[in-house]
Amino acid sequence: MKRYIYAIVTLALAMLSFSSCDKFLDVNENPNYPSTVEAKTLLPTVELRLAEKVGYDIGLVGTFWSQYVVQCSNTNQYYTVMTYNLRNSASWFTSPWSVLYAQNLPALKEIITAYGDDDTYMNYEYEAKALLAYHLYLLNSLYGEVCYTAAFCTDEYGTVNANPNPVFDSEKDTYNNIIALLEELRGFNADAVAEAEETHSSAIYDPIFGGDMDNWRGFVNSLYLKVLLRDFAANKAKITTLLAEDDFLAEDAAYAAYEDAADKSSPFYESDRRQLNTPQNIRACKDVIDNMSAADGRIAKYYEKYSGGYVGSPYGTTVNRARSSRLMLGPLDPVYIATAEESEFLKAEAYARLGKGGQAKDAYEAAVNASFDRYDVAGAAATLAGDYAFDDGVSAEEQVHQIISQKWLSNVKGMPIESWFDLNRTGYPVRGTEITDYAGTNGAPSVRFMYSYYSFTYNENSPTQVPMTEKMWWHKQ
Repeated sequence: MKRYIYAIVTLALAMLSFSSCDKFLDVNENPNYPSTVEAKTLLPTVELRLAEKVGYDIGLVGTFWSQYVVQCSNTNQYYTVMTYNLRNSASWFTSPWSVLYAQNLPALKEIITAYGDDDTYMNYEYEAKALLAYHLYLLNSLYGEVCYTAAFCTDEYGTVNANPNPVFDSEKDTYNNIIALLEELRGFNADAVAEAEETHSSAIYDPIFGGDMDNWRGFVNSLYLKVLLRDFAANKAKITTLLAEDDFLAEDAAYAAYEDAADKSSPFYESDRRQLNTPQNIRACKDVIDNMSAADGRIAKYYEKYSGGYVGSPYGTTVNRARSSRLMLGPLDPVYIATAEESEFLKAEAYARLGKGGQAKDAYEAAVNASFDRYDVAGAAATLAGDYAFDDGVSAEEQVHQIISQKWLSNVKGMPIESWFDLNRTGYPVRGTEITDYAGTNGAPSVRFMYSYYSFTYNENSPTQVPMTEKMWWHKQ
């Protein structure tokens, strides 16, 4: 199965390799490749490229900016990332934008256009729109404004000579577009989608879920809850309805079609450990080690031991490789875009904010157990009875503090970028008391990506560049 998926991914990448990034849907003709491709074969390409960006570019920045790691003092590959000393031409900003926006969104539009009027392929439409919602969520969370309405929702922009200067939607309008798309997906008939999957299976074209439409529906609902929580007061009724349905993702959404071979291994490992001239850059951050229970076996999955233990440095400092633990990376590490424990943490936060402490506690404990299970380590029961015990007798905000701080500990090797989003949104864990209060070169921690240099070069309607320290509307003020 894995080899077959690789074959499909390779074919689709070849067919898309001549897609222009300058114009959203501009396609250059090449006589050596087919000019058209069956739309469903674009799906694994989208998932592969998404995994590459989430797994390395976005994941590495999230690993640093969530304060999980520091830069080795003997090397300097990521020093500018750690210290927030980046320009809009930095690959950490340009590459995710170019791939997620300029390459993947056109491919998703092609799938949606091809199958949107054929109910027998409703499963492909559903998967493509779910991935579209997640792409918009990432772009909105990282950059803010996204050119979606003008560049995706019109037929005119699907032509080669279309206007290359579409207007961007505001941060809040993009957020509302994501909600609308997720609500459209929630309106799909589940039986009809399942029947379409039986008729035209997507199993071999879907490395993330293998065509399991129940998992895709759970993914949509979990993403919906995550987005709604960014404006809890306005979305309280919707959140209450969603919790009552209790139809969230119960399995990890992961891309795991990797091999221990050059150019085929997990992207973080491939880039940092196999391709760089040194594998020593990324060392443990003391912030994580200080917050972990002594009974927490997950630390053995996060960092390599140094002198029989785990040693790190406060965030923003460098540490000698001979006196510190290194971040543990493996060639087969999956790339996660959602996890079972995240669904439970989201439920726990929602229940806490609704004043339902008992249900918040149940979901919190389910989340911790799911995290320990994913790493296949012992200690969940001991930590939940001790250092990680949930106190449902405190205020709603204090309960949220417990939930987000534990979620932060769970994401070191899971979804580090989500912990950065949560840190920006909630302020937890607290800088200055629980983790290092580090301002970097700009006087404050970075809370957003800068718009890609290429966007300014090719689109005169790109938003005004704002500092990386300028908070978005949903951030803790």
